[in-house]
Amino acid sequence: MRAVSGTSGAAPVWREVMLALHRQAPPARPPRPADVESRAISFTGGIEPPRTEVFLRGTGQPVFGPAPAEARRARITSPVSGSIYALDPDIPGDRQRIRILVAGSVAGYRLILDRSDIGPAEAQPLILPAPGAHRLQLRRPDGGIADQILFTIR
Repeated sequence: MRAVSGTSGAAPVWREVMLALHRQAPPARPPRPADVESRAISFTGGIEPPRTEVFLRGTGQPVFGPAPAEARRARITSPVSGSIYALDPDIPGDRQRIRILVAGSVAGYRLILDRSDIGPAEAQPLILPAPGAHRLQLRRPDGGIADQILFTIR
């Protein structure tokens, strides 16, 4: 069986076996365990349509949604630490920027890029640092570091 992969060899055989086994009737659904229940759920903000989900008995909840900003840890969400950005020589420099995004309650927090204050965290600034390695910090109002990431511009 030279030059045969699972897709071209085993998968078609498996498909034919399964079709033959279930030709007369579809397979029976396994019984639901006693400690599992179905519940209708919905999502705040309509981010997904309502549906039925299964839960371990007693753990289901009817509504899902993101935690409020005040409950989330303040952090940098973009750029992602370790990212490498390459400048495109065919695009004008003033058209190449990186948007800094943060999550959580960041009122009063500041963004520090390579030891220089670049403004309030909630402003989501667009930046284009020089080529090289860079450190971006999210500083709390008391000056402590809430989060920091490293990224590179080439």
